[in-house]
Amino acid sequence: MYVISDLKDVSLSGTAVCLGNFDGLHLGHRLIISSMKEEAAEIGAKTVIFTFYPHPFKFFGKDIKLLATPRKRLELFEEQGVDYLINAPFNGELAALSPECFFKDIIIGVLGAEAVVVGRDYRFGAGKSGDTDTMAVLGRKYGVKCLSVEKLKSASGEEISSSRIRRLIAEGDVGEAGDLLGAFYSVEGTVIHGDGRGKAFGFPTINIDAAGELTPPAGVYATDTLINGARFKSVTYIGTRPTIEGGGEPRVETNIFNFDRDVYGEFAQVFFRKRIRGEMKFGSIDELKAQMAADSAKAVNAE
Repeated sequence: MYVISDLKDVSLSGTAVCLGNFDGLHLGHRLIISSMKEEAAEIGAKTVIFTFYPHPFKFFGKDIKLLATPRKRLELFEEQGVDYLINAPFNGELAALSPECFFKDIIIGVLGAEAVVVGRDYRFGAGKSGDTDTMAVLGRKYGVKCLSVEKLKSASGEEISSSRIRRLIAEGDVGEAGDLLGAFYSVEGTVIHGDGRGKAFGFPTINIDAAGELTPPAGVYATDTLINGARFKSVTYIGTRPTIEGGGEPRVETNIFNFDRDVYGEFAQVFFRKRIRGEMKFGSIDELKAQMAADSAKAVNAE
């Protein structure tokens, strides 16, 4: 996959393109991409994912924590098996384009699209003034096949969306969020020094600097931890440690089972499988240690 981050470097032809923000690359997004790949196979076109960085919400000052870091997002895109990823800088000039100018100058003029695939709720152009009906009209005008994919629904009948997955994670329902993403939700960052309390209790932990990421609410989770290319079962605590005097700022602490290596400064990724319990304050350190043992046992056996 060729990754291009400046539209000045793009001059393609004979392509099938899918467009979107693709935050988290959930099952609905993957359906759009697979539909684009099917269309490309039919017409013998190269495949292109066209997206933006930063997310338009962030450009317009909306406070949003995304489902994927830039590194994780790129990794997810690489798994899709397309020819090109255009990660275009979102700026005022691009935001000001009318739907027709965006379609004519960018989708056709830069991307060389012969076919375009988007989600049914896709909006484009200045002020989000263009929708899939607008795109269909422009497609007919300029001879480009335009397809829109209906929203995929979960087993409960609700539409799958990035905003819904964010809500699930904020509520601690990491299991359902993972089902909609098609993979366990994760946070990632550098392993930083803690205060050694976990080790003193018999449960040594690594602390992850996941600043800026969307983390599940305070509590204990069954997790997997990826570090140095190896994946381990683990149990992760998020919170301020109310039982310990001076517990401090919220932190992400992970006890990796059967792991005793020094990994300070290394990159780690923590995948959330299941929520075990919420935050609790215990009457004594011994009660806390007994609960930590029980939490670990549940995490080991979690599906």
